[in-house]
Amino acid sequence: MSKNIESHPYHSLMDGFSENEQAKIVQLKRLFEWTEGDPDFADALNSGNFSVAQTNRMVDIGIDLNLQELSPFWENTQLQSDFLQACQSESNDLSQRSMDLLNETPLMALWFRYVAKKIELMRATRNMVQLVPANPRFDAWRLRRMESAKSELGHFGHVIDHPLLAIELGDGCNVGCWFCAFAARKLQNNLDYTKDGAFFRAVTTACTQLFGRRETGLALLYYGTEPHDNPHYLDFVKDFKQITGHSVCTSTAVPDDAPWVRSLIAFYREENLPWPRFSVLNKEMLFRIHDLYTPQELRDVDLLMQMKDHSREKVSGGRIVKEHQGMRERTKENYLEGIVPQGSIACVSGFLINLVNRTVQIVSPCYTTKQWKYGYRIHDSATFTDAEDFAEVVGSLIERNMPLSPMPDAKARFRDDLKYQPTDDGFDLISPNQIHHFQGKETVGPIGSLLAQGDKTYNQLYDELATQHGINPLLAGMSVKKLFDAGLLDELYV
Repeated sequence: MSKNIESHPYHSLMDGFSENEQAKIVQLKRLFEWTEGDPDFADALNSGNFSVAQTNRMVDIGIDLNLQELSPFWENTQLQSDFLQACQSESNDLSQRSMDLLNETPLMALWFRYVAKKIELMRATRNMVQLVPANPRFDAWRLRRMESAKSELGHFGHVIDHPLLAIELGDGCNVGCWFCAFAARKLQNNLDYTKDGAFFRAVTTACTQLFGRRETGLALLYYGTEPHDNPHYLDFVKDFKQITGHSVCTSTAVPDDAPWVRSLIAFYREENLPWPRFSVLNKEMLFRIHDLYTPQELRDVDLLMQMKDHSREKVSGGRIVKEHQGMRERTKENYLEGIVPQGSIACVSGFLINLVNRTVQIVSPCYTTKQWKYGYRIHDSATFTDAEDFAEVVGSLIERNMPLSPMPDAKARFRDDLKYQPTDDGFDLISPNQIHHFQGKETVGPIGSLLAQGDKTYNQLYDELATQHGINPLLAGMSVKKLFDAGLLDELYV
């Protein structure tokens, strides 16, 4: 989620908008934040009937707009649907009727231009996850995990940007969000910047040597923790930027600490980056945020509505895991029936590092299950003592877990979420979000059958394909390698 500052598309978001238009945009943003977080105000906006208290509050929190210009939104539900679909499409096409309505209402036309451009620029940031190879084994492994996420997680797998690293600066979290998909325990300890700042910088430098400077910049300085819990969080962020040239993103569920938040906003505003983000836990918190900060201050701050009664569905993992609804418990007959909910909030495809406990895990996003209740697979783990040891440990983890081809003595089997189904001309692999088809009865069929059994090593699989099915080992190896590179084979070796 951290980007190359020099090329981050978002910084150009406001280019082409006049100062007057920008002033209206931030007010519209605030208006729709209020609408999303307060059902009573949403009803008022949809009807066009505002109470005296609501009208007064709009003035108090900096909304000075002619809301009648937005009346087509509440008068025409088709326009609302049209608008949302157009903003999310590649072409931003609207129906002719919707275009006519926009042309008649400049305020709506302005909001459409802004939202469409923001979505386009944020979509462009996904192209930045393709890295220049600095560590061939790790880079190939990460690309496989990206393919795996697309297959397993559907839309979410296509939009996450797969940071290489998450570096925890604490052990636990003081906020305790009711929906926490990582089920973080109560804060135990923090990394002390005054004592361990040099250690942090040394580990960050080691990462640049392992993965490259630009590549290391694709990182987070929290994962299952809260940035606000560490009093020197911003000092760590600034050190990270100095070493890597990149500003990591920040999400926080503690937006009430105005001096701290304003220091974050000032830091990111230097480069016009789209952070920090706020998790809004209830309507009262939304009101406090709008009372504390002006629309202009929150220009680049996304508010994520996390209320219990909000329509945004929470991932059933961690603290609110619902095992009986797990995708793995669907049979192959109903695996793709109905809506497939978002299965994870995890994004890191690489290393989860805790500098307090001095642990490192290889992790990758997956659909939340009984086994992987935090929405990520743990491929391996280790401990380290200092920065020098850290580099050696990570190198060993890469060597042990990230081959360029399937390891001969490893179990040959499909990824654990896939359901195998033989067909007349090969086989299908059914993930929670799509079906992969493989054709070629003479070659593909036996390979799929043996991988589905999952009780042989790759060497044993190749031997049986040759002796029992007469398949050339070179051809068998090429076919298996294609499945491997597509992220469809199991890569849990320990």
